[in-house]
Amino acid sequence: MLRRILVGDNERVLLIRKRRFADILAPGEYWILTLGRNIELERYNTRELVFASDWSDYLVKDRPELASRYFTVIETADSQVAVVYFDGKLSRVIGPGKRALYWKGAVDVTFETIDVRNDPEAPARLLAPLARLGRESLVTFAAVDEGKRGLVYLDGRLVRELEAGTYGFWNALAAPRIELLEMRRQTVEVSGQEILTRDKVTVRVNISAVFDVVNVALVRSTVKDVNEHLHRTLQIAVRQTLGKRTLEEVLAEKTDIDEAVSADVRREMDAYGVRVGAIALKDIILPGDIRDILNQVVTAEKQAQANLIRRREETAATRSLLNTAKLMENNPLLVRLKELETLEKVADKVDKITVVGGIDALLERTVTIRPE
Repeated sequence: MLRRILVGDNERVLLIRKRRFADILAPGEYWILTLGRNIELERYNTRELVFASDWSDYLVKDRPELASRYFTVIETADSQVAVVYFDGKLSRVIGPGKRALYWKGAVDVTFETIDVRNDPEAPARLLAPLARLGRESLVTFAAVDEGKRGLVYLDGRLVRELEAGTYGFWNALAAPRIELLEMRRQTVEVSGQEILTRDKVTVRVNISAVFDVVNVALVRSTVKDVNEHLHRTLQIAVRQTLGKRTLEEVLAEKTDIDEAVSADVRREMDAYGVRVGAIALKDIILPGDIRDILNQVVTAEKQAQANLIRRREETAATRSLLNTAKLMENNPLLVRLKELETLEKVADKVDKITVVGGIDALLERTVTIRPE
């Protein structure tokens, strides 16, 4: 007839009579009259916090006073998320269009709702605790390093440009897409580009260009791949420039070719938000037979220059000898000095010299220099 029910401090009991909700029993001792009545009891541990029952919707709609007494009721609209705190610590995130009931008592449950349609970016103060939740945070995180820029797309639309830092965007309604672009100076290389000159000689050139992005939004909206587009632009510009020149002009006007290519490329890339710096025509590679011919030409030119220099030196030496002979013809003392100089050179090549008859005899018997 009577049924004794004990409810602990961390327990709550739902009392159902004849399959209809009757009451929630708080901690204590109860005696329930069961005379001919179908009594059901649902016992819950409040430390498990979340109230998961078929009666949750009934309590919120038909017994709101009872729900507010025993539960923290969290409801989100279709464009909202709820950030839930347990004892002041962020513990979970509830997605849009949901309802959750948390038992009051064991843990202090608080929450805040955020309209993610109007505020798609997660607050910076929540990034660290949200990151601990992982996928359950309903946030897509992005880290932008120094020297890079990030572009945030929602539903295919560009909504934000990011500087260096850490960011988070709610993915409860839409999947954010974050693209990173390099803002530091970069280099693109075009190697082995074959070009036919005006005189029908095929040459291969290597080109190097330095560039940096100055308008990331414009670049991303107009060019799919900056490096690939600049690579193709360099190829076209160099082909058009060198194709109008002969091989001799290409080899003689290398600096002028660089400037012509630079003007075409810079004008093309400026329209896409890319600033092109130095462009260098690094190497001009000739076919083997043309290279051999040019080497022969260079060798012949150098030999001709060497012969010319040799003839000039011989002429100068002959002229010097002639001038010396004229001086010696009219100056006996100069002749004697020359004889002494010659004697000194001869003396360096012998071990011992015996002088008989004085210096005059030595000069006469060793060597005599007479002007012709």
